[in-house]
Amino acid sequence: MNHRRVAALLLLITLLSACGFHLAKEAQLPAAMSRIAVQGADPYSPLIVDLGKALARSGSELVEADAGPGAVLRFGANSVRTDVLSVGGNARANEYTIRHHVEFDVVDAAGKPLLAAQTIELSRDFTFDANQALGVAAEQELLTDELRRDMVQAILRRLQASNQAPAN
Repeated sequence: MNHRRVAALLLLITLLSACGFHLAKEAQLPAAMSRIAVQGADPYSPLIVDLGKALARSGSELVEADAGPGAVLRFGANSVRTDVLSVGGNARANEYTIRHHVEFDVVDAAGKPLLAAQTIELSRDFTFDANQALGVAAEQELLTDELRRDMVQAILRRLQASNQAPAN
């Protein structure tokens, strides 16, 4: 019986490795971004708090802008808005879309660009049901949190890709 379990475990491991499955790794940021400051955004906004945690997991230290050498992540825009997507026959909104829009770039301490200006816009759609008003508010909050987590990952992927971009 014990041999069957070992064989089943080995078969499972073989199948998982054959399908290309691998655990997600943290972003590998450039050495120039080992110390990074954030400018132009509320340091206590949920996006910046989540981004700071993600940067720490990636091996970077989030510092104050005047803390010495390091990179500066400059936000030009960071907005979340809800727009009406469709209106029903009773002239009431049936569907909404939540949009999270971010513009940023990264420069070194001397102001030299490390990553050119980037724009990321993510959105999620949801249906409004007047009979489930409390549920819709909770769903909207959940979708906004999900968008923020996705935005943090998108920003990290852009920062990581700057490390892999060919030098000019």
